[in-house]
Amino acid sequence: MLDSAETPVTWEHTKAWIGRALSVYEGRDAVEVGAIRSRLEVLEFGCPLHYDEKIAKEAGYEGIFAPCTMLQTYSSPANWRPGQPTSWQSNHPNFAIESKIRHGEIPSPGTHSFATDVEIEYFKPLYLGDRVSMLERRLVNVNPKHTRVGDGAFLTWESRFCNQRKEIIAAARTSSYVYVPHPRPEGIVVSKERGAQRASVAISGMQAPETGTAPRSDWSAQLYFEDVKEGDEVPQVAFPITIQRLVMEAGANRDFNGIHHNRETARFYGAPDMFCNNYFLQAMWERTVREYIGLRGIIRKIGPFRMRIFNPVGDTVVVKGNVLRKFQQEGRNVVELRMWSENSRGVSVGPGPVLVTLPSRL
Repeated sequence: MLDSAETPVTWEHTKAWIGRALSVYEGRDAVEVGAIRSRLEVLEFGCPLHYDEKIAKEAGYEGIFAPCTMLQTYSSPANWRPGQPTSWQSNHPNFAIESKIRHGEIPSPGTHSFATDVEIEYFKPLYLGDRVSMLERRLVNVNPKHTRVGDGAFLTWESRFCNQRKEIIAAARTSSYVYVPHPRPEGIVVSKERGAQRASVAISGMQAPETGTAPRSDWSAQLYFEDVKEGDEVPQVAFPITIQRLVMEAGANRDFNGIHHNRETARFYGAPDMFCNNYFLQAMWERTVREYIGLRGIIRKIGPFRMRIFNPVGDTVVVKGNVLRKFQQEGRNVVELRMWSENSRGVSVGPGPVLVTLPSRL
């Protein structure tokens, strides 16, 4: 390891780690109903596959399972375990414990990061009692880039996840922007910044709804492969973003990075305000797609997609989509959806594909 006090770390040092096997982790907790319920509450996601064992079995599953976008939540390691020393080395209000997997052993000149690109393929559901481990993780690309939030690089990882039986449950390719934020101009008042942001939104002419979309309550109707036509629209779902909702989401998905629930921290690191994390944005797509495909549809893959602009508090994220194509592959009825998210400033996430399979009427 480099001693940063003696040798300045550069992105060339980071690139030297491309292809190496990195540390892997066992998730902190087993899949259980309380954590699932907390996630469903944030999303207002009433799919009975995630809370009703009888309905889940009738749909062909072994029992209740977690939403697929909880994969990263259940694979996250504990921030502290009995026997370890204290992690709380300061009483500063914005002091934060560093994530165990944010940078790991990779040397980097960056001081902070946020997710930018996500692609995850799902192979098996996460049933109650399952434990998730990261089976392997490798850095595959380092792309230095100057952006409006700072100087840094886009880092891309490939990972595989397994359950306690060592069965592969998912494979992911994810990227984040690791950077040193630009110095923040002094004398700017938060309320004035927010007002300026709202003014620019008004000038753009875009209007985001203030209220959320009513959750699907009747799950008796099923979408079949024969019902789908290319070009069909996926019913849109709106998610108003409030401080309380961001705090609830941080607790439910265990991404406690202050940029997602602390205005001061978010703006210090170059964001306009606290903003939605990528787990939340993925889950918005999952609810929207699940409400469209019904109980017997299966979400096979989400992404690749890119987080294009921040989705800040005080705005509303609207998830939209349409059917790009339908085809049969290895005996499965596959539908490729084209999904994206919008807020008052335009397209914020995607567009990107979501692959699902549907039952046949025949």
